Amino acid sequence: MSQSNKPKILIVDDDQQVLDRFGGLLLQEGYGVVKACDGNEALSQVRKESPDLVLLDVIMPGLDGLEVCRILKAKKSFGFLPIIILTSKSDMESRVQGLKLGADDYMTKSADSRELLARIEALLRIKQLQDRITTSLKEVEDQSVTDKLTGLYNVRYLESRLKDEFKRAERYSEPLSCIVIKIDKFDELSEEHGREFIEEVLKDFAEILRSGTREFDIVVRSKEIEFVILLPRTHFTGSLSVATRIWQSVQDFPFMKIGQKVNVYVSMGVAFFPNKDVSSAETLMNQAHQALGKAAEAGPNQICLYQHTAYFYRPDMDK
Repeated sequence: MSQSNKPKILIVDDDQQVLDRFGGLLLQEGYGVVKACDGNEALSQVRKESPDLVLLDVIMPGLDGLEVCRILKAKKSFGFLPIIILTSKSDMESRVQGLKLGADDYMTKSADSRELLARIEALLRIKQLQDRITTSLKEVEDQSVTDKLTGLYNVRYLESRLKDEFKRAERYSEPLSCIVIKIDKFDELSEEHGREFIEEVLKDFAEILRSGTREFDIVVRSKEIEFVILLPRTHFTGSLSVATRIWQSVQDFPFMKIGQKVNVYVSMGVAFFPNKDVSSAETLMNQAHQALGKAAEAGPNQICLYQHTAYFYRPDMDK
């Protein structure tokens, strides 16, 4: 349903008298009403107002009702949007064609108002049920690709998105960077401060990663203390900028226990495409992990960029 508790109905007809008649009837029954006088305006109103149901005239100048029906039913982003085709008594062909295109019901414009209201109520009940099912399925899907502790994506999600993003980068000749991050001396932190503190560190670190990346970047908790960031359309200079920002945020963040700041450090490995040594999504990830391994060996608290030879970088060395 629409955001208010009152279902919103879009009426589409090029006859003002029809708009006024149906609009008045629906307002009396407590529905929200949106109107459009042609097909193009109807599509605009659907995008703008997100109605819960559409009453759609078939014969209109320009974009007719059948074409509007086809477009609305083809757009998955609209979800389940019930459509009732409005026809004349004798226009059987339009009714049949409308149903073939996905319309959910049809009515003649001269039909009894009680029957129209009953059909609207029936379709709105179906929509409400469908919306609940869609929401439940999305929640299940979100849980299957989300890490419970941090709320970040999990490795299952990474596996599919890494391949998709690499294919996109290859196809459109766009850069793609990958940062793999590991929390240093994790076992020592865990032994000294306990599991509860570690869980808070992981949740805080997830927030640092979110705030240090863009909305369309992919941030993943891939292992217990390992995180991956995929940076679409980002060259290696941009990826180093992101790594530096995150590195500095970790240094500045007040990881606290009993009122005292605990130092937390991270090692990072960075790899990028295009790169003559990177021919697949797997290669990109492997190089990022190789760089992480070298950073951890040289660390703690190091950033290593994978090139023909490892390039180590500590942001504080520039100060």
